[in-house]
Amino acid sequence: MQEKKENNTRPRLFLAFALSMAVLLGWSYWFAPKPPNVPVNESATPQPAPAAVTATQAALPTVQEAANTKPATISNVPNRKLRIKTSLFESTFDSKGAVASSWEILKDKSPQEGTKEIWADGSTPNNQKRLQLINQDTIEGWSPELPFRLITGDQSFDKFINESEFVITTPDEVIELKDGEERTIEFLLTGENNTEVKKTFTFRGGEYVADLKLTLTRGGQPVSTVKVAIGASIGDRAINNHNFYHIESEAVGSIGGHIIRHQGPSFTYNQNKGALSDPGLLDWAGVGDAYFAMVAIPSKQTEGIEYSSFQYQHQTAKPFYDGIISWILRREKSSETRHMITAFVPVPADGSVTKIFTGTKDYFLLSDLNDKLSKDIGRQIDIEDLINFSNYRPIRYITKPLSIPIIYALSFLNNFTSNYGIAIVIFTFFFYSLLFPLRLSQTKSFKKAAGNAPKMKEIQDKIKALQKKGVPMESPEMRQLQMEQLKMTKDALPIGGCLPMLLQFPLLIAFYTAVTVSLSLRQANFLWLPDLSAGDPYHILEFAFAISMVLSMKFTPTSPSVTPEQQMQQKIMIYLMPVMMLWIMWQAPSGLLLYWFFGNIVSFGQQMIILVCIVTGK
Repeated sequence: MQEKKENNTRPRLFLAFALSMAVLLGWSYWFAPKPPNVPVNESATPQPAPAAVTATQAALPTVQEAANTKPATISNVPNRKLRIKTSLFESTFDSKGAVASSWEILKDKSPQEGTKEIWADGSTPNNQKRLQLINQDTIEGWSPELPFRLITGDQSFDKFINESEFVITTPDEVIELKDGEERTIEFLLTGENNTEVKKTFTFRGGEYVADLKLTLTRGGQPVSTVKVAIGASIGDRAINNHNFYHIESEAVGSIGGHIIRHQGPSFTYNQNKGALSDPGLLDWAGVGDAYFAMVAIPSKQTEGIEYSSFQYQHQTAKPFYDGIISWILRREKSSETRHMITAFVPVPADGSVTKIFTGTKDYFLLSDLNDKLSKDIGRQIDIEDLINFSNYRPIRYITKPLSIPIIYALSFLNNFTSNYGIAIVIFTFFFYSLLFPLRLSQTKSFKKAAGNAPKMKEIQDKIKALQKKGVPMESPEMRQLQMEQLKMTKDALPIGGCLPMLLQFPLLIAFYTAVTVSLSLRQANFLWLPDLSAGDPYHILEFAFAISMVLSMKFTPTSPSVTPEQQMQQKIMIYLMPVMMLWIMWQAPSGLLLYWFFGNIVSFGQQMIILVCIVTGK
């Protein structure tokens, strides 16, 4: 019996490894966006289109329908460029198709933290680059999808609209708007058979929200609904390479009362082209990355939305390492698979106003816009859900209410310190101080359990000896031994020691979310760290975090080890867990690593104080 029991304890080590790996890989799966992993296949054999692609293509005319439609004549009006300048952004419109060919974000206007300048990823104080949202590169095999292209479902008519030169009603080449000023610009296209297309934009100085009015007439009959293109892949185009924590642009919308997101790898590709569609009543939809977005908000709810994506191999400006293994082996990569995602948002073409938001995903800004947009449009608009609090709805119900107070707390502390790194350190110290009484109770419980361990083992041996003799569990002798066991476990229950860890885990998830979505931490520097929303360029913090985790685990009390196998398990886990976490948290936002590293240091200090107090009897 004893030999069988000892054999049963041996798999515990492997079970501990498996459970640890499941938790850590679960973290990587549920809370980190998946990197693009769909290989580009130029010579792929065409396969039958999936249902989502068929639904998208169903909205387009068939080859026979296109042949039966008389092609429209492309207008020969001279091409013009119109530049819109405000304090927050500068955009360029092309008269060909009346589309936006450039959109640069200059500043973030936050109701909580004021206005500050915004620069492209990789900028330095000596090399500040404009932040461009629209792709400016030529991509082989891809026809550029520019914002505000129109799709009616008739290929010849769409070609006429998007390849013709519109007449711009203003003679100005550059329009500058001061804060509070407003200007309306009209793009007009006329053709045969009483065809008329009119795009009217209204811009306001000091605001990210513009108005778009569309009217389409064909054969003297109005076209009631049209799809407007938002994309492709609006976001910071200067990002060198993407990873789990530095994501690509994604499509996002409020459809059927739910927030739906589509990232590049979620499309099914045929010859590098993919399409998806979502049914349901649409409130708003657009495309954006972690910090910037363009969104169309129709004047009334419309039905369904379609997306397209093109995947390609992108040659990065600088070589990079895609993980800790490649960093150790010094295997650099110079390219990655990227995706150009466009959302085709159905909007009314009756001259009613469609709101266009193009700007920063600052939580305080978007939260402030909720009421304003809801009032202007006449229905509830929660545009703050542009921020990706989680890809998964059940998780979002937890992370969003926890992350928002953290964003407010860090902003409050930053108002005093003028540095988000210091704000994170202070926040971490305060939170771990709140856990100190629980940690003290934890240590006392484990110390008492450790003191009772020899006596507990003696009682267990007596019970086993009596069982071998066939003594029933209901006998007085057995009951007395069981009562002694129960008495020793009083005030030394293991669950009491787990409570601090259980409280830290949800906060860690929420803190990760807050760091990755908070625009305020983007390009916020601290000591040698140039950007708290990005990884440590020298990887000092990753290794410091892993070492501090070893110290914290080594001096944190655990359940008393009765057998040599249990002692070996605990020793291995002390070193295995930090190594695994180093692998998972490689290139994680340095703000998150700073929180965890300093938290480990505070925990270590608290544990030293507690041990001294216990030894001295205080």
